[in-house]
Amino acid sequence: MTDASTTPRTMDTPTTPTALDTLLAQVVAQPVLFAARPTRLALQGLELAPPVRCTLRVNVWRNHAIENLLSLAAPYFAFAGIATDFRLGHYDDSLQFAQHQSADVELLWLDSERYLGQQSTGAWAGWLLQRVQALRARSAAPIVLASWIAEADASVLQQVADACPATYFADLGALCAQAGVALTDRRTAAVAGTPLANAAQPLIARKLACHWLAGAALPPIKAVVLDLDHTLHAGVLGEDGVDGVSISAGHAQLQRMLSGLRQRGIFLALASRNERHDVEALFAQRSDYPLRWSDFSATEVSWQPKAQTIAQIAHSLRISPDAMLFVDDNAGELSSVRSALPQLHVLHADTAAELTERAIEFYPGLWRWRIDSDDAKRVQDLQANAERAALQASAADSGSYFSSLQVELGYALDPSEQLARAAALCQKTNQFNLALRRFGEAELAQYFSASNACVAMVSMRDRLADSGNIAIIVAERSADVLRVEELCISCRAMGRGLEDTVVMGALAAMPVFEGCSEVAFVVRHGPRNGPALEWLAALLGSSTPPEGEQRISAARIRAFQPDPHLTLTYHRTPQ
Repeated sequence: MTDASTTPRTMDTPTTPTALDTLLAQVVAQPVLFAARPTRLALQGLELAPPVRCTLRVNVWRNHAIENLLSLAAPYFAFAGIATDFRLGHYDDSLQFAQHQSADVELLWLDSERYLGQQSTGAWAGWLLQRVQALRARSAAPIVLASWIAEADASVLQQVADACPATYFADLGALCAQAGVALTDRRTAAVAGTPLANAAQPLIARKLACHWLAGAALPPIKAVVLDLDHTLHAGVLGEDGVDGVSISAGHAQLQRMLSGLRQRGIFLALASRNERHDVEALFAQRSDYPLRWSDFSATEVSWQPKAQTIAQIAHSLRISPDAMLFVDDNAGELSSVRSALPQLHVLHADTAAELTERAIEFYPGLWRWRIDSDDAKRVQDLQANAERAALQASAADSGSYFSSLQVELGYALDPSEQLARAAALCQKTNQFNLALRRFGEAELAQYFSASNACVAMVSMRDRLADSGNIAIIVAERSADVLRVEELCISCRAMGRGLEDTVVMGALAAMPVFEGCSEVAFVVRHGPRNGPALEWLAALLGSSTPPEGEQRISAARIRAFQPDPHLTLTYHRTPQ
C-alpha cells in the first residue's frame, strides 16, 4: 500500500495572464457591466485586473452606508484601469470632516431624509452650504454632493453646489426616476445601514464610478476612434458592398449618440481597413446613416496596422493616445493596438449595438459635469486648420498671414465668470503646459481674488473660426518679481506663430506686472510638454531649461511689440 504522504503531487503552476487574456476578460465583462439593468450577483462575479492607469483617492463623508455600493462600483473602476483608495469617515450627521486627508475627490454621501424629518428644506440647505464651504476651505479637490430630496425640488441642492467652486450635485433621485427604479426601501434600511433599495444600488454604483467621480477627477477623453465593419454597421463593406451592409435600429442609435459627442466637442475619427473610395461611397450613398463623412475630424482608411493608423490620428488631432478611446469589434486587434499604444483606451464593439452604445456612454472620462461653450468650438476650429496651414505656407511673411486671416486676440484679466473654463484648460492642456500644476477651480478661485495675483485668459478668433479661450496665464507677485505659476496654451492654437504675443501681451497687461523688474517662469518637465519647454528655451536663448524658476528681465516684456496686423483687445473684470 502506498503511503499517501510520500506520493509525488503535481501542482498547477500559476501563469501570468497575457495582454490578450486581460483584454478578453474585459470583453466578457462588458455585457455585465453595461447591461440595461446591471445586477448585483453578476457584478460581484466579475474578476478584472487590467493594467492600472491611475489611482483615485476619495474621501467619503457620510451619514449612511456606502460599503455595499462600492463593492458594486469596483468592477467599473477595474475595467478602466483605475485603482481606488476610498477613505470612509465615521457616520456623522454633523459633517465635521475629522481627520481630513488630501484626496482627489471629496464625496458627501448623505441620506437627506435624516435631516428633513427635523427641519425645513431651506434650513437644511443653508446649513449644508455652510458645511460644504467649510470642506472647501480645507480641500481644493472637487466635491461631489450625492443625495436626494423626497417629494421636494432638488434644485435647492443644485444651488448649494453652484454656490461653491468645483462642487457638483449628484442627484440619486433623478437617476432612479429616469430608470424607473425605486430609490429607497425603508424596510431594509436598519439592516443594510442605508435606505437605498437593492435594485437601485447597481445603477447608482455605475453612475458613481463611470460619471460622477470620473467626471470630477479624471483627465477627459477627447476623441473616440471608431472601426467601421461590425462596429458602425453589421457586415463587411469590402465583401457585402455599399448596399449589402446593414444598419439596425441599434446601430442608428449608436451613431446618433456619437454625433451628440461630437456636438459636445469630442472628436470622432475613423480607423478602417478598407478601400478609401468604398468608405467614402458608403457615407455618400447610404442616407440611413445618421453619421456623415464630414462628422469625422480624422479618417485613416488603409491596410496598414491599426496602431500606426491611430498614431497618425493622434498626430492630426494634436492629442495624445491617452486622451483617445478606440472602439473595434476584433478583440485581437484591440490587444495588438493596446500593446503598441499602452496609454490608449480600448473598448470592444459588441454584435448588439445597444450594448456598444452603453459601453461608450459609461466609459470613464467621456462624461463631464459641465460642457463648456469652448469645447463645442474645438471640432470646428480643427477643421479650419488645413486652410490656415495653406494660407501660412503661401504667405510672404507673418504679417500678411495674420492680415489675411484677420486674427483677433482677446485678453480677459481675472474673469471670475470663466473659472470653470480656466480650470479645464489647466487640466486638459498637455503639450504647452509649462508648470504642469493642473489647477482646479478651488485653487484658481484664490488667485482670482488675491490682490497680489492675476489670472489672464486669452481667446482667439479669425475669419475661419472662433477658437474661444486658448490660453491661461496664472501669475503672483512677490516684491518686484512676477512669478508665472502656470502657463497653458491649447494645442489648437499652436503652430500659428502667436505664442510670444499670447504670453507677452497677457503679462504686460496684468496690473501686478507694473513696477516689476523680473519675471520668473515655473518649469516642470513632463512626458509631453516639450513644446512649452522649447518655447521657453527660445525665449531664454538656451537649451532645454531645467526644472525650477527661469527668469527674464521685465524690460523684455515691456519692449515686446506684437505684429501690427493683429487685433488685440483687453478686458478686466471689476473686483
